[in-house]
Amino acid sequence: DMSVGLRIFLLVAALLAGAVVLTRIRKAKMQIEDSVFWVLSAMLFILLAAFPPLIYRLTEFFGVQSPANLLFLLVIAILFMKVFSLSLKVSLLEEKLSSLAQSVALRERYAEEAREDREEKN
Repeated sequence: DMSVGLRIFLLVAALLAGAVVLTRIRKAKMQIEDSVFWVLSAMLFILLAAFPPLIYRLTEFFGVQSPANLLFLLVIAILFMKVFSLSLKVSLLEEKLSSLAQSVALRERYAEEAREDREEKN
């Protein structure tokens, strides 16, 4: 039996997360892709808190000992997927940053050589 305290905690946490995400979206401080992830996560937890039989069926289906354990497993899995996604983004950004730094260095070098050539002609 999922306790009332756990249900209330899930609802409050999900609503707070949703409010924070919506605030960040309005202030244009969050990308749409990230906001969709957090809104869907919040909606999932609201759904689980609002309809406890759903979590019980899932608990039985997966053979987990208690609904709380399944929730922890679910949160860990969701966060693991998010960390993996962010790792991919960081790798791509590091590649782009390296390429950009090399491009800037080459442009500075060409500009310096052009300046030296002009000084030699004068």
